Amino acid sequence: MARHQRLDDNQLRFLRSAAELFAERGFLGTSVSDLQERAGLTKNAFYAMFPNKDALAAAIVEHTAGQWAPLIAQFEALRAPALDTVIALSFEVAEKYATDVMVRAGIRLSLERDAIKTPVPAPFEGWAEEIERLLSPAGEWELMGLAAPADVASRVVVTCLIGALQLASGGETDVVKRLVEVWTVILPGLRPTPDLAARIATGQGLRERARAQAAATAPTTVWRAVDLP
Repeated sequence: MARHQRLDDNQLRFLRSAAELFAERGFLGTSVSDLQERAGLTKNAFYAMFPNKDALAAAIVEHTAGQWAPLIAQFEALRAPALDTVIALSFEVAEKYATDVMVRAGIRLSLERDAIKTPVPAPFEGWAEEIERLLSPAGEWELMGLAAPADVASRVVVTCLIGALQLASGGETDVVKRLVEVWTVILPGLRPTPDLAARIATGQGLRERARAQAAATAPTTVWRAVDLP
């Protein structure tokens, strides 16, 4: 998991402005002049914050990736069944993708990393290992009895999550719909699940529980930290 670099308010505002363009046009489709114009910055002001467009893109990816470790820890702390935790996490990520342009830009830039000269990690780097840990028979609070090895299951979950986000036409409703379809297909291959809808709903309910707990402990929670104005 990547570390989250601390940025000041001006940098965060600029990152959000840049993210809007990157999310819409991609890395190659966005020029430095486009970024300056959108943010209302002079050329000197731009380069005072970032040496080039590549470094700016890498900062957006790092900011996005920095959300994942605290997010996983927040859900894991609820000590729910491992599979429900993984389902809940996937829906939380889907909501962030649909509503936070920084997350959309970060994931898109990760997918376009071959065009970026500054090293950029793959989307959801480290997630397969974290999900494997959660689903492992050696897990602390649940023996899973998976129908597939935990490492295989974790790679499939991450791959399907990325695919669902990319295929969604836009908006949280459509992203959630795509994700429900994913879980409906892959759940039987992970673990015998008589009532797929009920198991998916349980995961979604766990997500709401985590969000309520985070809101109750604001302003020091990860949710408030990433919900920028």
